[in-house]
Amino acid sequence: MRWLIALVSLLTLAVSFGCEENLDPKTPDGAMHRLRDALMSKDVAAMLDASSAATRKQLAELHTLLQEQKVAIAERYPSEHQSEAKLSFPKGSLEAGDTAALFAALVEPEIAKLDLDERIAYGMSSLGKPSVNAAGDRATVTTNSTESIEFVLEDGSWKTTVFERAIEQNLNRAKLNRQTLEENLKVFEEMKRRAEKKAKEAEEASP
Repeated sequence: MRWLIALVSLLTLAVSFGCEENLDPKTPDGAMHRLRDALMSKDVAAMLDASSAATRKQLAELHTLLQEQKVAIAERYPSEHQSEAKLSFPKGSLEAGDTAALFAALVEPEIAKLDLDERIAYGMSSLGKPSVNAAGDRATVTTNSTESIEFVLEDGSWKTTVFERAIEQNLNRAKLNRQTLEENLKVFEEMKRRAEKKAKEAEEASP
């Protein structure tokens, strides 16, 4: 979630918001302000709701993959290696019961690093007019912190794509972890086969 951390060093000003501020999610800057407010209140559910369908699709794929690996570790890994195998996963990700819980596991540690105050709120507010593409379905909102936040139009409301890259990175890591798990399982199975063979040979050799 690089963009969240970047805001901290970029912001130096404070602002008080008036009652005329746009909060309409049917406009890009309104969607930006609602995303800002969700962050300021640490409302992870609202942040997920403000995210694109592609974000939620990636999240669902990641959740499925992690649950498969959780089962593989529990059922096929030797007990003495299970704790070590889980260290390569983000904290809480394997325990997440659904995509919302997984999103929270990924986002909340990043939010905890931020000193959320009026500087963050100011930095995440829209600066100038959003840039909308010719098709009218993608927009970029420039914030007071000079960040460029992308949005896509879905069912009449603007949804942010800002979490897509981070979730994709986690998804790619999970795919690599799957390969590692499978390779380790082959090693464990071979070790088990050799141990059983050795035990059998010793049993046959005994008087």
